[in-house]
Amino acid sequence: MKLYEYEAKEIFARYGLPIPRGRVIQEPKMAADIISEIGGPVVIKPQLGVKGRGKAGVILFASNPQEAIENSKSILGKTIMGEKVEMLLIEEKVEVSSELYLAVTVDYSMAKPVMIASSSGGVDIEEVAKEESESIRKIPVIISRGILEEDLDPLISAFDAFDSSVQSQIRQFASMLYHIFGDYDAEITEVNPLALAGNGSVIALDAVLNIDEDSLFRHPELIKRRGKNEEEFQLEQLCREMSWTYIEMDGDIGILSSGAGLTMAILDLIQQGGGSAANFLDTAQMDADGIYKAFDLFYQNPKVKLILVNIFAGLNRCDDLAYGIKRYLRDHQLKVPLVVRMIGNREEEGRNILKGINVEAISGMEEAIEKAIEISK
Repeated sequence: MKLYEYEAKEIFARYGLPIPRGRVIQEPKMAADIISEIGGPVVIKPQLGVKGRGKAGVILFASNPQEAIENSKSILGKTIMGEKVEMLLIEEKVEVSSELYLAVTVDYSMAKPVMIASSSGGVDIEEVAKEESESIRKIPVIISRGILEEDLDPLISAFDAFDSSVQSQIRQFASMLYHIFGDYDAEITEVNPLALAGNGSVIALDAVLNIDEDSLFRHPELIKRRGKNEEEFQLEQLCREMSWTYIEMDGDIGILSSGAGLTMAILDLIQQGGGSAANFLDTAQMDADGIYKAFDLFYQNPKVKLILVNIFAGLNRCDDLAYGIKRYLRDHQLKVPLVVRMIGNREEEGRNILKGINVEAISGMEEAIEKAIEISK
């Protein structure tokens, strides 16, 4: 999950890292108050979950209250790169003498966090790697030991052109950035650019902090709507609560299955057979309550013309899942056809429960998929 820039900067500030003075607004008229408080030129940044604001030309500047209001009006409410702008970060414009780069991320090939530094910031680090690879320093971190003072020496060597005061500030910044990375279960925390201001201080002009979504139970304060409408947000919350992987698709066959690989195989077979899936829903383990909620999700989707349930029971139980189906159909009228493939733990008991509500379970996956395609057509 990618935090907004202002959220990442608030966290940076709590760890003592310097950021520009500023505030988030949702009304253009508030921009005048902020520029008056700052007492000088400001930068106006839309808060988006996508990168590339600068290239899209939507980072604006203002030198007086009226200009701040007008430029804020020109951005708020607009859709930029597919996302509606609901908030702006307005902060002081910092006079910059150099732009640097600093980040902590995960190197999956080494299965370790790595710290990355470069004296060339303000541009995509991928471009720097291609054109100025000698300016990049990269050091792995042993998680069990963390970062020691001497570990940072190879990293700070990227900034040999700067005096000892600047290097000392960068060293402290890098050390604290790693603490944030660990404390927030991050996938990446990045400062680009890390600016050397005209007064010799180092300050984060931008901030990126992406959190591993599997760790959000430890950071509930970070769970927000983030550019989604209320319906999309509630769906996301349900899927997180149920540990579902859910993806909307363009077809009309609703798929409820367990195991990502098996679900992907079903999608392939549906496509191969001339059908089209309405979703990818991998439930992992599921109980009667889970299958009830999954059916509720399908019934709210007007695109779904048929529900295909693939029950391959190992740790879960066919009878428990069959009871979930029975309970849902007891409470709701069946609006669309239902095809159930069932095999595994307590299969016979599950079949008997479904027979009691006139649902005949199929054993073969291919047979169930063929039937679902035929009915949907």
